[in-house]
Amino acid sequence: MQSFRMHEYVRIGTAEEVLSARDGWIADGSALFESLQLPFQLDAANDAFSGRAGQLKASIQRERNLKIELLVPMTNEAEPTSCASFNYAEDHFTSAWGIVGQDGSKAMTGCVGFGLERTTMALFRHHGRDPSVWPAGVRAVLSG
Repeated sequence: MQSFRMHEYVRIGTAEEVLSARDGWIADGSALFESLQLPFQLDAANDAFSGRAGQLKASIQRERNLKIELLVPMTNEAEPTSCASFNYAEDHFTSAWGIVGQDGSKAMTGCVGFGLERTTMALFRHHGRDPSVWPAGVRAVLSG
């Protein structure tokens, strides 16, 4: 589960616009996983940084609630697997690339990413290997 593909959306705008988009993504992502009848929890997270500076970055990321993951139990309940991530990068990327708003104001970014293989594995783990016997509601969501 260390290598995976993601389907990702990015939002660029003011802090308020990006955070509002992230809140919507969290609500929509939660609703999707509920409709797939998958158990999940949301939790503050951090990217995998290394070294002493990395530990500080990770701590700041958690303290500022910049990264929230949607976690599904797969191999064990104690360590659920991240199947989606909702991030607020502030001006980290826009400053690096010189991106500003139309009025010249500071632009912010946020993104949502859904792990495709991880979500598929969660479906198999919780509903079995034969999709024809999955709950009717789950099959309806996936076929529609």
